[in-house]
Amino acid sequence: MNCDEPGLGKANPLYTLIATPSGWIKMGEIKVGDKIFAKDGSIQTVEAIYPQGIRKTYRVTMNDNSHVDCNLEHLWCVRDQNRRRRGMGWTVKSLQELLYLGLTNKMNPKRDVSKRKPSFKWEIPVCDPVQYAHKRFIIPSYTMGAIIGDAGLNHKKIQFSLPRDKSFIIGKINNELISGLKISSSTYDTIIHYEIVKDSSKIHLYREEIKRMKLEILSKDKFIPKEYLQGSVNQRLDLLRGLMDTDGSCIKNRTIFHTTSVLLVKDIMELVQSLGGIAIPHMYNRTDDAKTIEFQVNIRTEFCPFSEQSYKIKDWNRNKSFQTTRYIKSVEYIGDFEQQCIKVSSLDHLYLTDSYIVTHNTLQSIATINIASAFPCLVICPSSLKINWMREWEKFTDKKAMILTDKVRDTWTFFFQTGMHQVFIVNYESLKKYFVQRIKKSEGWTLRDVEFRNSINLFKSVIIDESHRCKSASTQQAKFCKGICTGKEWVIELTGTPVVNRPKDLIPQLAILNRMEDFGGYKPFVNRYCSGQREASNLKELNFNLWQYCMFRREKSLVLTDLPDKIRQVNTCEITNRKEYMDAERDLIMYLQKYKDADDDKIEKALRGEVMVRINILRQISARGKVRDVIEFVKDFRENGKKIILFCSLHEVVDQLKRYFPTAVSVTGRDSQDEKQRAVDAFQNNPKADIIICSIKAAGVGLTLTASSNVAFVEFPWTYADCCQCEDRAHRIGQKDSVTCYYFLGRRTIDEKVYRIIQEKKNIANAVTGSTEDIEENIVDMVARIFDTDYDDE
Repeated sequence: MNCDEPGLGKANPLYTLIATPSGWIKMGEIKVGDKIFAKDGSIQTVEAIYPQGIRKTYRVTMNDNSHVDCNLEHLWCVRDQNRRRRGMGWTVKSLQELLYLGLTNKMNPKRDVSKRKPSFKWEIPVCDPVQYAHKRFIIPSYTMGAIIGDAGLNHKKIQFSLPRDKSFIIGKINNELISGLKISSSTYDTIIHYEIVKDSSKIHLYREEIKRMKLEILSKDKFIPKEYLQGSVNQRLDLLRGLMDTDGSCIKNRTIFHTTSVLLVKDIMELVQSLGGIAIPHMYNRTDDAKTIEFQVNIRTEFCPFSEQSYKIKDWNRNKSFQTTRYIKSVEYIGDFEQQCIKVSSLDHLYLTDSYIVTHNTLQSIATINIASAFPCLVICPSSLKINWMREWEKFTDKKAMILTDKVRDTWTFFFQTGMHQVFIVNYESLKKYFVQRIKKSEGWTLRDVEFRNSINLFKSVIIDESHRCKSASTQQAKFCKGICTGKEWVIELTGTPVVNRPKDLIPQLAILNRMEDFGGYKPFVNRYCSGQREASNLKELNFNLWQYCMFRREKSLVLTDLPDKIRQVNTCEITNRKEYMDAERDLIMYLQKYKDADDDKIEKALRGEVMVRINILRQISARGKVRDVIEFVKDFRENGKKIILFCSLHEVVDQLKRYFPTAVSVTGRDSQDEKQRAVDAFQNNPKADIIICSIKAAGVGLTLTASSNVAFVEFPWTYADCCQCEDRAHRIGQKDSVTCYYFLGRRTIDEKVYRIIQEKKNIANAVTGSTEDIEENIVDMVARIFDTDYDDE
């Protein structure tokens, strides 16, 4: 739901879905004169379209996990607790204003004691029921809801088995039964069996309609036909009540819809939202108890979702504690996209949007799979790149990506079947856990001994990042990748160096691509390209054939004119010391609250010093927690034969990196001037000196490190200017390549917040100059603001 003031840049990306009387259409397909739904559910006309070009785009996520994308100038219709309590109505603010004022309220002491997060500040209006046109259905809406909820549809029958307290359901079905059909019944103990049968009609119209809509399915596959989701308000209300009377519950005013079908979960959410309600899904895995997976949808509406005759109606009251409200939960930058805004004929200019709301080779592979529509897609990558892959998919496409974890080990397929996720991401080390049923031998096993799970047959495409990890056919990951990719039409391998040591390294990678036959098979390949003392022969011919059959490669130096001077890439890590970090974060938040509440300059100044200490402790903990992923990243870089510059501050981090990479040279505050110069000379001139570890303070200015065009930040400075100074050690006269800068950020840590602010507010970051006290005050105030918002729940 967006508030539009035309021509001022209050825009949505072209991929945003807009609600119209004929269904959802993309913003980019909207034309002047089109009909769309307004906030009050009425049909309004698009009066004008204002292209906005490519703009920075932010994802605004609500408390029910629905989301919409827009720019910072986008206007929102909102109210906070004070406006609500005083009956002051709604106000209009830009997204930028909302971020400046903070997305959460001040911490309530009671919430603090119970370790709950601060409450969300900004409520947005929930739409009134959407006014789709009345449809002519053969099966009336209530009956359809009851059939989906409780009917057995096997054996070409429509049967209900109901206890006596649910007999009113049959009464309602009978009241709207079309001519030519009737209801028969038989009783067994307390259960009455009903069946809708032919009376005078030659054709059972209900059965024919169910067959047409392909509803003759098992309970776990049930869904709501699309035409019923776009019936009139009364038709959709009857549909919901048919579903709730059969499969709904209301205990202590908690209204729940129960199902084993993930498709039905998605449809019930859309149904409730189209009626102006809120629907929040939950999944319960009961397979350990030899039961099926159950889904429960928590439903909050301003109207009773049960029929008047239902015994459940006595337990339902309009819940004042959990009202039908939506709050803005989080905002995150997702990339630059082409946008436009529209002017609509409604007085308040509100309209309804979808309620659910890279590196070079990464983007190319994503685009390839997306254009081919080869979904579901499996991405296999190093552990340190999983989060990046998820964000890149969701940044550049409308597809949702899921990282496979233990929580969804046995249930991830449901998320594809519902259309909730189309891309699944896994690291090399976890392939066995998620895709291998068993290995027949304990030792000396081959691919033939591996029994894969049936779930691998779901994938239409596979992307393998850093595929040189599969250079040895004897490794588990090479065997598993080969098995998973067998028979797939779309397999893409990404690597900077497919040949790590010798041409034989190519064989497992070509086998995974099913391309060995293009080279005559294994033996002809070895005889032709792997002979001689160096096990390398006819390399020009090999290179030509690779390009001809299956390889595409561009070097930085050859496409320099197409690249910016600097490329910045964020690598998000799972820190390894989460508990330690959370303890330190709570400590910092406590001191920040004292600092903000201080009404005396001397007390504030004293507290500021304490806060700075705790801020630095928090950043240090995050830095230590990132080392594992940094090491994995650098190992891959080494295999690619590239030099790299590592920046960090903490001595402990420097020492860990030097222990793991003993041949690395360093420039830190503990090194003498002679030692620093020898390290720089070695890095610049010695091909074997491929890693230099630099302290931000000791090496941030003055040095020339143009032997590498790759800079990685394990830790990073507080200001944009200082970041640029470090980057410019490689980006200097003599540098022939575009410089790539990798920033390692701990997921859900202070890293993400500080980095975003530095990038978005470069002018503020650059203005942190003057006395030490001024700098300290600016930093503390900035951190106080960023901790007023929750971390993203990614």
